[in-house]
Amino acid sequence: MLTVIEAIAHMEGFYVPGSRAARNLNPGNLNFAPWLAKKYGAVLETCPAGEHPRFARFKTVEDGKDAIRTLLTNPPYEGKSLSGIFNIYAPPSENETNTYTAFVAKETGLSPDAVPTAAEIG
Repeated sequence: MLTVIEAIAHMEGFYVPGSRAARNLNPGNLNFAPWLAKKYGAVLETCPAGEHPRFARFKTVEDGKDAIRTLLTNPPYEGKSLSGIFNIYAPPSENETNTYTAFVAKETGLSPDAVPTAAEIG
């Protein structure tokens, strides 16, 4: 079974060569935010023509994984079930939240109602 972070990386296309997540060393496709720059040295991505810059670009994959780990283990995510996490992380206004939750649940072996441990998050 995968960790939540590994399952998110799969869902976000991180393991697809040339994908946006892979180019940015950003397994969670995290939006750029000042805290990511300060704590992890992230910068706003540069995009090919036709894409709007939005996501963080990390110096290393490990920085990207550490950033998503920090995000998921602190408020407002901390203590939430998978369903609760993905209602925030992949909100219905931008994503198929139920599909995202079901994919991560299947890949991790966790119930959508389960509150993942730190080890299960990754």
